[in-house]
Amino acid sequence: MTKYILFLLIGHVLGDFYFQTQKISSKKAKYYKWVIIHSLEYLATMLAMAVIVFHVEAIIMATCAGIVHFLIDTAKFIFVKKTKTKRQWNVFCLDQILHVVSIITMCYFFDRFSLQMNTTFVDAAIASCGLDSIVTLKWILSVLLILNPSNIMIQMFLSEFKPIESRGQDIINREKNAGRMVGSLERIIMLILLFNQQYSALGLVLTAKSITRYNKITEDKAFAEYYLLGTLLSVLVVLVIGHLVLI
Repeated sequence: MTKYILFLLIGHVLGDFYFQTQKISSKKAKYYKWVIIHSLEYLATMLAMAVIVFHVEAIIMATCAGIVHFLIDTAKFIFVKKTKTKRQWNVFCLDQILHVVSIITMCYFFDRFSLQMNTTFVDAAIASCGLDSIVTLKWILSVLLILNPSNIMIQMFLSEFKPIESRGQDIINREKNAGRMVGSLERIIMLILLFNQQYSALGLVLTAKSITRYNKITEDKAFAEYYLLGTLLSVLVVLVIGHLVLI
């Protein structure tokens, strides 16, 4: 059952964080038709994952996952519209928890009623490269999680603590894009070190990152606290993903 969960979680992450553009994400918060458009895109992603498996049960599971995703996003849209909540972080976390729980629950029931994906084709393809299918799928999921999803989650959480900037918007946007890239590379390196149990080397990564912002950290207390919060949250994300998925 673990393999089926990994397949569907990879499809979920791709559909919800990689193939969903910023335009769709912004508009689906305002207009219901964009919730439908996103749900169709998500279903297409899930069906593409099913095609890779070449099995009818995979198509059934992918379709069910797409329908459940649509229902959860519809409930989220109605809730946000009615409550007019501004707590994006809370809504985001609850939304993702519901998606993950629904996928795990669905895999459990499919397994219970012997409706299982035949992953022989994928297993053979991965084995031909000398790799284990479960380990490979875990790595794919982990890398996908620590890139776009982590960037979005961290940015959303830190938005309430961000110091007021007096510089031009273009400079701020360039620094934000560079910060995302640095954060992504930082988490990938830490994940590899964590997997290889090189715990002492994690400090070197954080030190190298801090050196580039040393002057601003020492001169601006608000930025120093914001920077520390972001760094610790980034480390926490790697540790949680590493232990839940890889270890």
